[in-house]
Amino acid sequence: MRFIRRHIFRPIIILLIIIVPVVMFGKAGFSFTFTPSKIDYSNVLREGVLDGSARVVDIAMLGAHDAFSDKITTNSPIDPGEPEDSLLRNQTLGKVADGVFVRLSRAQKSSAENLLKAGVRYFDVRISYYENEWYTKHGLISDKLSRYLSDIITFLSDNPGEFIVFDIQHVYFGDTVGFSDLFDYLQTYEKSGVSLTDFVNYDPLSLQPRDLTYDIVTDTATKAGLVILAKTPSSASLPYHYNRGNGDTQVINIRSLWHNTADTDTLIEGIRTEYDYLSDTIIYEDIFRVNQAQKTGVLSGDDLWDTVFGWSLLDLANNSNAALIAQEDFVDWLNKMPILMVDYADSTKGDFNKVANDAMIAYNKAL
Repeated sequence: MRFIRRHIFRPIIILLIIIVPVVMFGKAGFSFTFTPSKIDYSNVLREGVLDGSARVVDIAMLGAHDAFSDKITTNSPIDPGEPEDSLLRNQTLGKVADGVFVRLSRAQKSSAENLLKAGVRYFDVRISYYENEWYTKHGLISDKLSRYLSDIITFLSDNPGEFIVFDIQHVYFGDTVGFSDLFDYLQTYEKSGVSLTDFVNYDPLSLQPRDLTYDIVTDTATKAGLVILAKTPSSASLPYHYNRGNGDTQVINIRSLWHNTADTDTLIEGIRTEYDYLSDTIIYEDIFRVNQAQKTGVLSGDDLWDTVFGWSLLDLANNSNAALIAQEDFVDWLNKMPILMVDYADSTKGDFNKVANDAMIAYNKAL
């Protein structure tokens, strides 16, 4: 019996001690998150912007990083735009760690409809042409783009005086389509006879972002409005958007500095450094300025510990979002970075969603 315990049972137990945590941590795709906010901020801009001459680049708003990633699961295909050397393409790792991939890919918990009701007005959009259709993605495929467009069109149709910034940051086209095809789709996909581009109430070819006011974008609050950014020049054949360019190194129409960390203190330090930099220069005052206040899941280096024990992007954000609004200078950041972009934008820990939206309403009233 002693031989059996020593040579059979003990090795099995040791093996289980090693394997079970690996499988649990690698396969589990869930996140330990609170229930998303249920407070209705459908009129967050209309309530806050009292002066119709306020420039849209100065209006404070809540943003959703990787906005359309809520449908990512362990069954989600790999985004065809992922590089060949991406960890997501490691088949061996995928068999034991697909849950990790999900937890570090899904940045939002809610649909576009619920994010809009929670006050989100800036959407970080990532799209891939996959199996002859347009899909949203973040490392993994989330859902058909049409699902999110339907929510947005319905919301904008029902809420005159609101507007959104639709920032197309990354697109994978493959070999058969391009920006013209994507914009054709945005122009022709309709919900109740209305397309997304119907909410562009001005001419982007004749007005720069610095020229856009709340009244221009919303037609004096009688309509809902839309600003589209994309990484391609606008033209007579592509007349609905502004060229976003590369906001880190090239001044075109947006600045959005990525801090690339899973550590809260490092993130906040980076935000303060960016605030100080923008306070000392005027060259970015006429473009969109985004406070990238989301964490990054990093599986190497100093941030490995924070990422692994932070568990998921949603859980990381649940904690860091609460830490952001607890900073004494949180409202000051809006002066130089009016768009606050986060993961889990409707999180409730520390009353994040409420505090953030109420601060932006108060800020916009003073414009």
